[in-house]
Amino acid sequence: MASNEDILKKIRVFSENVHKLEEERANDRSSSDIDHQAYNRRLDQTLRALQDQVRRQEVALEELRLSKQVELPRPDLDPIARLAQIRRAAAAYKALSNTEPELPAANSPLAGLLALRETARLAQELKETISVTAKDLASGRERLKTEEGNLRDAQMIETEFRERIQVLRAQRPEDRRKNPAQLAKQLIAEQQVRQREFQKKTDKLKAALEDFIDKHLASMLAAEDLGGPVVGDQVNVSDVTLEAGYTAHGKERKPKASTDSTRDSRQQRIDELVHRQSRDSDAQGGTRSSNKREAAGEEVHNLLNALLEAVTTSSYIDLDRESAASRFLVKAKIAQFHPRDSRRLRLIDFGRELVD
Repeated sequence: MASNEDILKKIRVFSENVHKLEEERANDRSSSDIDHQAYNRRLDQTLRALQDQVRRQEVALEELRLSKQVELPRPDLDPIARLAQIRRAAAAYKALSNTEPELPAANSPLAGLLALRETARLAQELKETISVTAKDLASGRERLKTEEGNLRDAQMIETEFRERIQVLRAQRPEDRRKNPAQLAKQLIAEQQVRQREFQKKTDKLKAALEDFIDKHLASMLAAEDLGGPVVGDQVNVSDVTLEAGYTAHGKERKPKASTDSTRDSRQQRIDELVHRQSRDSDAQGGTRSSNKREAAGEEVHNLLNALLEAVTTSSYIDLDRESAASRFLVKAKIAQFHPRDSRRLRLIDFGRELVD
C-alpha cells in the first residue's frame, strides 16, 4: 500500500494541475475577448473596403458608358465587321486576364466568411440529400423484397409448368396423333365424368349431413332454443325432455306423469305415423313438424339451403330471428354475421382467411 507521503504528493500534484487548468481557461477567455473585438474591427474594415470597391466600379462603368457606345454583334453585320468585334473582345479579355484581380487582404475575414457560407450550404444540401437517400433506400429495399418474392413465385410457377409438361408428355404420347377436335371431345368427356363423380360425392355428403342433423344436432339446437344447455354441452336430449322444457336457470323440467301406459304407446305410434306423413308431404310443399326436435332440424335444413343458394353471389341472407342454428353455424366457422347487422348471415369463403 502507498504511504501517507505518496498520497499527499499526489494530492499536491492534482491541486497544481487544477490551478494551471483554471489559469489557462482564464487566459483563453481574455484572449477570446480580444480576438472577438479585433475580428469585429476587421469585419468593419472589409465591409467598407468592399463598398468602396463597388462604388469605384460603378463610377468606372458609368464613365465607360458615357465615353463610347458599345456595339454588340448583330446578324446584319458583314463577316469582316463581326470578326473585328470578336478580335477586340478577345484582346480585352486577354488584357483583363493579365491584370491582378482586386482581392481582399491576407488578414481579411472575407475568405473565412465565404468558406463558412459555402460549407454551410454544402452541409445543408448534404442533410437534404441524406434524408432523400434514406427514403429512396427504404423504398428500394421494399421494392427489392417485392421483386424477390415475385421472382420466387415465377420460378416456382416455371418449375411446376415444366414438371406438368413432362408428366403430360410421358402419360399421353398417343394424344400427339389426335387432332384438336378429338382432344376437345376427350377433355369434355373427362370433365363430365369428374362432374358426375363430384355430384355423387356432394349428394353423399349432403345425405350424411342431413342424417347427422336429424339424429344428433336437431335435439341439441332445440334444447338451446328452449333455454337449455348450449349445443355440445349435452349430447343426448330426448323428445320427452324437449316437450317438458327447461326452467329459467337452464334445468330440465320434470315430465308430466301419465296414467295410462297404453295411451303413451298409442301416442308414440301416432307420432311416428305423423312424422312419416310429414316427410312424404315435403315434396308437395307442406312441411309441418310433429315435435320441437323436428322443427329445429327443419330450421337448420332451410337455413343451410338458403346459404348454399346465396353462396354463388357471396350475398347475405336475412334472418327472421337469431336462433340457435345461426349461432351454431357462426361458432363452427361455417357462416358469419354481417359486421353491422346480426340479422344477416352468409357462408364463409373457405378459399380465403377465416374472418373472426
